[in-house]
Amino acid sequence: MGDSGVRVRLLTADDWSAFRSIRLRALADAPQAFGSTLEHARARTDQDWRELLAHRAQFVASVDGSDVGTAAGLDDPERSGAHLISMWVAGKARGTGVSDRLVRAVVDWAVDTGHRKVWLEVAAGNTAAERLYLRHGFVRTGIQGMIGPADPRPEFEMLLEL
Repeated sequence: MGDSGVRVRLLTADDWSAFRSIRLRALADAPQAFGSTLEHARARTDQDWRELLAHRAQFVASVDGSDVGTAAGLDDPERSGAHLISMWVAGKARGTGVSDRLVRAVVDWAVDTGHRKVWLEVAAGNTAAERLYLRHGFVRTGIQGMIGPADPRPEFEMLLEL
């Protein structure tokens, strides 16, 4: 599975079912990587999924018609930037360039929509993700926090100036 066979598409609200499917896979595969839970995601209604897509640029990568990864960009006017969230790639597609294509899609979206920076958080110890973001020019900002109120695991912020 080489990078050349990867197709990345921007989802619309009408793609809510595909989004739900890949998000549930991501949460089942790597629950430690997200601030949300599989249980919470399963409880969402169809309309909830549509609304999520209405407020983000959600990208999905596919290979041979199979969805193998996802990442999203959120507009953050308070920080004059975009927030890269919900990054996940299926195990069979890791190390094939899919993650690079997804990061590039979010960064390109940020540039196209006039953002001056992209920021994200990485769970402490997730060295593969940190290496991915470093390859794309992100740097640690020195800001650290917890993944969420119910998840005290540490995470750190990374930033890309555009």
